Amino acid sequence: MKKIFVLLCCGIILGLVLSLATAEMIERTSGREFCSSCHSMKGVALSHAEDVHGGMNKLGFVAKCADCHLPHENVFHYVTAKAYTGAKDVLGELFWADSFDWVGNLQHRKDFTYTSGCIKCHDLRDIRYEIPKAFLAHKDFLTGKVPSCVQCHENVGHKNIKDFLVKKI
Repeated sequence: MKKIFVLLCCGIILGLVLSLATAEMIERTSGREFCSSCHSMKGVALSHAEDVHGGMNKLGFVAKCADCHLPHENVFHYVTAKAYTGAKDVLGELFWADSFDWVGNLQHRKDFTYTSGCIKCHDLRDIRYEIPKAFLAHKDFLTGKVPSCVQCHENVGHKNIKDFLVKKI
């Protein structure tokens, strides 16, 4: 009985340590510094740094890459999407970085920018009730006619992104 108790305690401690290590790894690999460590992402990171979401705002708030480019519906979806996207990005950097059409890929931004990230920071109650002009501007989104924020906010998160991508910094 004592052996089972010791094993159970060791298992709980090991589980906690692994959970904390995983959470720390996820946090450290979610921001601009990590994501722009690959050469192909330099222009993307520079355009983000010049944007309101990259810190050019009154409060100096910086949205991390994962805030917008990973789903936030639940932890499982977030972690699996992070693993998949990370693996895809590493393979892309290793094998296709020189041939990837960054500017052409902008038309697919809705596939790698998640509305759940927008809603995490931008309260829909502000749009619905407090600011009538905002409600009118977002009416199609609120009624489901426009399913994604980036369909209207095309350059959100990356100021002058095309300029940075064309320069191939």
